[in-house]
Amino acid sequence: MSVISRLLVVCLVLALASPAAAAGFARVGTFSFTWEGIFTGGRLSTLGSSDLADRSPATLMVNPAPLSTGSGVGLSYDHADYFFDVDLNIYSGTARWDNLRLNFAMQEFVIDDALVRTAYNPEGTGETFDVRDRMTVIGLSFDLGTALFKMPSFQWAVGAAWRGYSSNFADSEADANSWDLGTTLGWRTEYQGGWTGLTGAVSWQNFTGETFAFDERESLLPRPLRTGITMETAFDRAGHPGDLFKFLLAYTRTFRLGDTYRSDADHVGLEALFLDTLALRYGRSTQVLGDIGSWGVGVVLDGRLLGPFTVEVDWGEMSYENPFITEGKTIWGTRARYSF
Repeated sequence: MSVISRLLVVCLVLALASPAAAAGFARVGTFSFTWEGIFTGGRLSTLGSSDLADRSPATLMVNPAPLSTGSGVGLSYDHADYFFDVDLNIYSGTARWDNLRLNFAMQEFVIDDALVRTAYNPEGTGETFDVRDRMTVIGLSFDLGTALFKMPSFQWAVGAAWRGYSSNFADSEADANSWDLGTTLGWRTEYQGGWTGLTGAVSWQNFTGETFAFDERESLLPRPLRTGITMETAFDRAGHPGDLFKFLLAYTRTFRLGDTYRSDADHVGLEALFLDTLALRYGRSTQVLGDIGSWGVGVVLDGRLLGPFTVEVDWGEMSYENPFITEGKTIWGTRARYSF
């Protein structure tokens, strides 16, 4: 496929990202970063992006106030094959100390480097150019629940994040900045033979309503307001550390504030975790529709084998619904953290 053809396809896919795309374009003008929210991480995407209570570093892309998991540091990398030569990547990390959590995440929408072709050099000049959109998020959150109420069973995190947008097309570059806000509350009840947990979260991306200027044209940036709830229940192994089985059900609603380009979206996810090691997941998102939704597996290696280290690997498939993608695409991620 030629460079021009590939770029045209990219533009068409982004323009058709939702059923309301054509009408929205006519009413409000162009939008940038319409791929936001399509891929939210190896674990979270297999759950249909439904679990705002996810505590992995990449969750910062959708929630600036993830709950703390104790003092330590963590890193993760997540990847999704999108279509043709387009990849979605997330690089993220977190540092936690008591009730304070510093988070970093960077997500890229990348088209493979292409040859520069001219009328005099139709086979290529030997030079290449790239097309790349990037969101960089740096956030700080604090667990007020533990700090104020001194209750280990209750967590209440509040957080804010700076979000930077940058776009590169050949020799043209542009950037913009905005702010995100979020809060997450979690309650866990222990009982003989297991425990139950309930977590609720609200996050507002780009609440300042910033816009994006590229090539002397101004476009709108996404302003999703997300509200989610996650329910968990687990059964202990008598005489053994950890859980025999844990079940998770999550739901999130994404409101596209001021956005007539894309419709509001519903996200639902299910997860079953066996022996704190093997996870089976399934999810559905009306933002990313496909024949089978998304599904995946995960493997957790924790302190029983690695001492203070925990390593998690996620793999799955996510189906898309647009004129250019008719099959599921592979998504995966890997995470590592050190607790102290």
